[in-house]
Amino acid sequence: MRPETSLPAIQARVRGHWASRRVCGLIALACGLRIGRIISLHAKGRLGEEEALRMAQETEAVALLFAPLPRMERCGVSF
Repeated sequence: MRPETSLPAIQARVRGHWASRRVCGLIALACGLRIGRIISLHAKGRLGEEEALRMAQETEAVALLFAPLPRMERCGVSF
């Protein structure tokens, strides 16, 4: 089964990867923001459907490249 390829579905997957700590949170945050911008540009007619989907899929692929870093402990607080 292929994953859904709508812009909101791609954005939700990136957020899900982040929430499950499958990917680096720093990268996932940036990728989520980028996909949000792609969605906005598409809604304003600045990006076509195919181009927006391609860019969102590429952004999701980037997020999946980076595993999460171990948590840092500083002054007894976990970051």
